[in-house]
Amino acid sequence: MIITNNISLSFNNSYIFKNLSFKIEKGENTCVSGPSGKGKSSLLKMLQGYLLPESGFIEIAGMELNIANIKEIRSLMAYVPQNINLPVSDGMELLKLVGVENKSEKVGHFAEKLGIPSGMLDRDFDEMSGGQKQRIVIAVCLSLERDIILLDEPTSSLDNGSIEKLMNLIKEIENKTVVSASHNPLWMGLADKIITL
Repeated sequence: MIITNNISLSFNNSYIFKNLSFKIEKGENTCVSGPSGKGKSSLLKMLQGYLLPESGFIEIAGMELNIANIKEIRSLMAYVPQNINLPVSDGMELLKLVGVENKSEKVGHFAEKLGIPSGMLDRDFDEMSGGQKQRIVIAVCLSLERDIILLDEPTSSLDNGSIEKLMNLIKEIENKTVVSASHNPLWMGLADKIITL
């Protein structure tokens, strides 16, 4: 499903990682771990083609990631960033932004599994905690029904109870390839595979 072959990335002439190779099978839950600054978030951006490797190549769903097929590859992915800064005021606006306003029932179902009452989709984001917003964004992304789910530090704003709810939901989802960046031991325990940078 996802293959990286000897990819390298550097900033200011200093390598973040060099000659990194790994393979993630379809349906596998993989966690990219390592200390801050080791390139976890950058790697997730590379899988989406927002950062390009200086050497090597990335293959996703049998396609080598390049300008010609980048839109097709991105259409397979749902991405939850680490910092939730959204150009919308509430969850319903977010549904419209990503084109899933007809899936509000499914989003509400996922939100409730994550400990968020579905009625909170109408609440102003300014009235929510970071963890509540993060869980709503995750619920929206899961409703997109994409083959690949990318989660950047999905537990950063969550307490242990909320982390367990998220872990249980991810376990329930079938036939999805999950790639996350995290150094949370609880979350890492869920992964089928850990890639350490």
